[in-house]
Amino acid sequence: MTRESPAPDPTLLAAYRAAEYVVPIGSRICRFRIGEPVSEPLGRWLDEHGAAGWVSAFNPCSRPLPLLENLQRHQRLWQHLRAEGLAALVGYSADPEGRWPDETSLLVPEITVERLNQLALNYGQLAFLWLEPGQPPRMWLAHPDGPRPDQPPSS
Repeated sequence: MTRESPAPDPTLLAAYRAAEYVVPIGSRICRFRIGEPVSEPLGRWLDEHGAAGWVSAFNPCSRPLPLLENLQRHQRLWQHLRAEGLAALVGYSADPEGRWPDETSLLVPEITVERLNQLALNYGQLAFLWLEPGQPPRMWLAHPDGPRPDQPPSS
């Protein structure tokens, strides 16, 4: 039986799709977007580490929190991953139009989509990203019955 979960606001999902995601890979700052090919350094990193997830603990359900509270939430997520034996690279997401503040996030290799879904739910996130070697990043919607691939509106 599928539990009903309210669909996120389409405007909010559009903002997630329009965001720029930024992470340092070695000595390079890599920027990527949902549905677009990743840069060569990030592509090499994915080839080496395999699929990875992008998740944040900032601003649960996209409700802005004070910076200190967001940083405390981020620290708990970081410690949670470390306790599970998972490494992560710290990055951030940015709104190119400047309406949303930057959000610290983590790029986590060696994790499953299902585990990311559970972490997203535990930290009040509506969505997370999935990156696979040779594929553009995809957004998934967090859901109690399992993650749902984002279905952007047709053009």
